[in-house]
Amino acid sequence: MSEVLDLVDQVAQLTERLETLEAVRALNTLRHDLPRHINEGRWDQVGELFSADAFLDYRHLGQAQGRAAIAAYFAGLPQLIEDNSPAGQVLVKQFLHGHDVEIVGDRATGVSFFEEKVVFDTESSFVAGKFTDEYVREGGRWRFARIALDLYWVIPYSHGWQQ
Repeated sequence: MSEVLDLVDQVAQLTERLETLEAVRALNTLRHDLPRHINEGRWDQVGELFSADAFLDYRHLGQAQGRAAIAAYFAGLPQLIEDNSPAGQVLVKQFLHGHDVEIVGDRATGVSFFEEKVVFDTESSFVAGKFTDEYVREGGRWRFARIALDLYWVIPYSHGWQQ
């Protein structure tokens, strides 16, 4: 009888581990979907990655509360960048790495780091920073509940790394 109970316990532990690994994979996919949408110019589809009451805090670049406001924010972000740039058209490519998550039930937190290349008609910049995220599982799907941006630096290529 104890062998059966041990086997049941092992199956329960393996099931829990599998569910955790599946959640980590889903959260990694979600975290990578945001820069993928940006890199592919699908700014108007970013809102679908957020929960209904999510909060976006991009510090000096702006904040937005709720999926609809976040979708509108990202749809307008290319124009905002262009309006505040020394040039007309802008190209943004973001490269994410070091995504680490902690899961507790249907909520999770994550930290990731990024490098971004912002290319204007006449000037381009090195950008690097960190995202601190909160996630929520809604209807079986993970979504962003909160994103906070911490910029490490924005350095024009023309300035290089010299101070």
